[in-house]
Amino acid sequence: MIRPLHCVLGLVLGLPLPAGSLLGAVRILEKDGRVRPSLKDAVAILEPLRRDGPGPGPSATVVIRTVGKQFIPRVALATPGTEVSFPNLDPILHNVFSVTLGDRFDTGHYLPGYAPKVKLPNPGLVKIYCNIHHQMNAFVWVVTTPFAQLLDGRRGLAFEEVPPGAYRLRLWHPETGEQEWPVRIQETPTRGEWTLQVSLPPVEPHKNKFGRDYPPPADDRNY
Repeated sequence: MIRPLHCVLGLVLGLPLPAGSLLGAVRILEKDGRVRPSLKDAVAILEPLRRDGPGPGPSATVVIRTVGKQFIPRVALATPGTEVSFPNLDPILHNVFSVTLGDRFDTGHYLPGYAPKVKLPNPGLVKIYCNIHHQMNAFVWVVTTPFAQLLDGRRGLAFEEVPPGAYRLRLWHPETGEQEWPVRIQETPTRGEWTLQVSLPPVEPHKNKFGRDYPPPADDRNY
């Protein structure tokens, strides 16, 4: 295989290859137009339009705890094949499942103190629920790019050491859905501002693992 000249020079001379960055503010607008004060649960993914070489292997185990009938954290990042653990820190049963195509799983009912594990083999957004508690939802973005960030505690995104080229920027939040923008990375910093609009409920309407409606909320008080 013939390598491009700049790659050959970088290898021979030990020089760093050129890289750029993508920086900028991200805003989430409420339905009434107010700016949400936090980017909690927002995700930024920068994907090259052209892919060279094999994808990444599994990342470190992702831990999503069940606490107070909630998943913590609610949103996580992983690479294909990553193992996800669901420790039950509640004094009740849980049954974690997903019907996401390509990443379906079902832990079955499990007791306090147990931590079933599953693997997520395919890239994309994996939606996760509890078969007992309708209000519980979590999300794992399985990505094949090293440029992915949770924006909790930030005012925007900051991707550094990005090889120049054409990319797609994907921004997502559980209550806004996903938006995409084309981005071209140069050898100098690329800057921008991006806005997401809240349009979805905090918990997306969904069926249980059998494709049926959940029982009335009062029925799960002992579980």
